[in-house]
Amino acid sequence: MRIHDVMVTLRPDMPTWPGEQGPRVEPLKRIARGDSANVSLVTFGDHTGTHVDPPVHFVEGAKAVDELPVEALVGPCRVVAYDEDDPISAKWLAAAGIPRGTERVLFRTKNSELWRAPHPFNEDFIALDETAAHWLVEAGVKLVGIDYLSIEPFGSGKIGHPVHVTLLRAQVVIIEGLDLHAVSPGEYEIFCGPLKIAGGTGSPARVLLVER
Repeated sequence: MRIHDVMVTLRPDMPTWPGEQGPRVEPLKRIARGDSANVSLVTFGDHTGTHVDPPVHFVEGAKAVDELPVEALVGPCRVVAYDEDDPISAKWLAAAGIPRGTERVLFRTKNSELWRAPHPFNEDFIALDETAAHWLVEAGVKLVGIDYLSIEPFGSGKIGHPVHVTLLRAQVVIIEGLDLHAVSPGEYEIFCGPLKIAGGTGSPARVLLVER
């Protein structure tokens, strides 16, 4: 058995969505200063690094991160490699050989190579188009993940974030910011652990893939 940790490391200088700050870790108690223990204050946005989008992220009044079904976050998972430069489409998915009944899909694209070295936010990342979102919903997928900070192309706000809205209205859990550069395509078990934040609009998550 091999376990792949596909969460990016939280650090102050990591890439974040434009306008959002990176994590801040500030000392609260330090043994070197005479305190009995080392304790830090950690501040970050709830969509920092590897994180989960719950429905309320784009659907007002919908389920928050603490209400996500655990069954969607744990179970068999398929990692699919995508080597093209255009957004992932329904046409491509239909020809990708994803077995019927697959409930959790992670896309490994050229994005994952970005995580191998420090880099500024890259607007030219690979994501899904709206046709792919509809394909995944119709296929019964419960969880979908991508290896950069958004499931849909940069600038999609101008057209109403159709990929997010399509998936989240269908209660599909979205994981963004995965680091899959060392993971081969194939079958795994996924264990995704977002923080249980009451009313949370998102949460960083430790994501593990188990290869049997």
